Amino acid sequence: MSLEVDFPPRTSRVEESNSKLLESEKKLQEERQRTVVLEQHLEKMRLEPGRTSVGQRAAPRSKAGLPTSNTRHNPNGSERKDPSFTQLSNVPMESQMEELTTSTIQAMGIKTALPAAELGLYSLVLSGALAYAGRGLLEASQDGAHRKAFRESVRPGWEYIGRKMDVADFEWVMWFTSFRNVIIFALSGHVLFAKLCTMVAPQLRSWMYAVYGALAVLGTMGPWYLLLLLGHCISLYVASLLGQPWLCLGLGLASLASFKLDPLISWQSGFVTGTFDLQEVLFHGGSGFTVLRCTSFALESCAHPDRRYSLADLLKYNFYLPFFFFGPIMTFDRFHTQMSQVEPVRREGELWRIRAQAGLSVVAVMAVDIFFHFFYILTIPSDLKFANRLPDSALAGLAYSNLVYDWVKAAVLFGVVNTVARLDHLDPPQPPKCITALYVFAETHFDRGINDWLCKYVYDHIGGEHSEVIPELGATVATFAITTLWLGPCDIVYLWSFLNCFGLNFELWVQKLAESGPLAQIEASLSEQMSRRVRALFGAMNFWAIIMYNLVSLNSLEFTELVARRLLLTGFPQTTLAILFVTYCGVQLVKERERTLALEEEQKQDKEKPE
Repeated sequence: MSLEVDFPPRTSRVEESNSKLLESEKKLQEERQRTVVLEQHLEKMRLEPGRTSVGQRAAPRSKAGLPTSNTRHNPNGSERKDPSFTQLSNVPMESQMEELTTSTIQAMGIKTALPAAELGLYSLVLSGALAYAGRGLLEASQDGAHRKAFRESVRPGWEYIGRKMDVADFEWVMWFTSFRNVIIFALSGHVLFAKLCTMVAPQLRSWMYAVYGALAVLGTMGPWYLLLLLGHCISLYVASLLGQPWLCLGLGLASLASFKLDPLISWQSGFVTGTFDLQEVLFHGGSGFTVLRCTSFALESCAHPDRRYSLADLLKYNFYLPFFFFGPIMTFDRFHTQMSQVEPVRREGELWRIRAQAGLSVVAVMAVDIFFHFFYILTIPSDLKFANRLPDSALAGLAYSNLVYDWVKAAVLFGVVNTVARLDHLDPPQPPKCITALYVFAETHFDRGINDWLCKYVYDHIGGEHSEVIPELGATVATFAITTLWLGPCDIVYLWSFLNCFGLNFELWVQKLAESGPLAQIEASLSEQMSRRVRALFGAMNFWAIIMYNLVSLNSLEFTELVARRLLLTGFPQTTLAILFVTYCGVQLVKERERTLALEEEQKQDKEKPE
């Protein structure tokens, strides 16, 4: 009797439990779908404002990155508006950004962690692969040290241990051998002169910087070169008075073309007095950056007619010596605001950071010098017959190391210049992001200053919100057209620009393709960790696309073809899959570093929030 009485309530509890379980599973699935849509919106926010400053993105996106969408698909296949975003639409954009970012990161975004054992395996695989490839490069460098093809670029180095040095990069050799003392003398003089002026007449420090810079240019390149640049400055200043941005940009591009195309370039190069080893480099650097700075001044004058900038403001901006020849370029509005501070105040710990940056630059120079005594990474690609005999692992390491060196070279140059600029109370553009940490085209650049200039005056102006295919295509084509002019039009530069323009657009096309409901639901069905693994796989493929596309301009088309053929065709599938897996391990470690930084940043923001 008791069983008859007790059984129905028990059945009811079981049914109730099952119902709650099904309801919980349904809510969980809906939350996962909402998480995917949240991440889609975060990806678009990274794409839109992030593309305005390609190198200063909060967190990278990969080719597997989810798209953005205002709708999500329910199990029946119909679309309905996400209520969460209806609620968000009633709050300010800043609050929306914060809520979307927080929700996505907490759910399945950048903070998705992988097991420690898995990350340890990735570290072990990557370390072993780099060591194996490095050993192959070291053996190849030793074997080729006495080849006839190496005689011009492999010169005697450390004789006491019998090592020769790779001197294929003449700019690096000139900077740190014959012109080292001149550079140190000029920058040291600027620092001492700036310190004296800051102590005596801080309100005149911008004038003192300009006078010192003009005198340095006068002594280095001669009076006629200085007058030539003054002519370009005055012409763009006059154009700025008319208040027409299209005229200022057009005249700026025409001035830049006059320094890049014959016969005007040959005529203007005759204004330089004397001949010396770095004359061509200083001529192109000084004239090219002068045109970009003057164009920035003209466009800012048009954008802010109420501020009434003078010709003196332009000259003080252009002839700031640390930035004059090699950059980086600061847009005029930033430079003018920072330089106009009468009594600038250093932030706490800033001097320590300046010393650390200077010490890091010295260590990097020494490390490169040591490296070139053992690894001839710049000379080997010039001998294709010898390079073709390298093992696949060594060849892949050679291609990768060439891009790493180019990044180190830019980081050292900008590190030295930025150290001096920070002593002058400026906040210059940061060095480029390390190529090892890049797996998206949108972050790929080797000069953050020029990148910011192009984004502000060309890319964002044409591309708008960077969410539509056609406007984005027009923006990237215009941007890379100007980049081609800046680098100097030739067949290799045309190819480089086309490949990188395609890569940047392809990332957007993939995101637009992924806006379809099925792809979003596929990712929603994956676990957070599996989603991160899929993204890293696409990031690994993108990483090698970045390397191959930029190897064209850093070495030669023939060497790039050799690497592509060996790694993708003759080495398929063993070499291709092995290198892809090693790169995947590296991308996962980069993502883990990004996750750690995001957690630290969130903790820092939580501490700064008022109680």
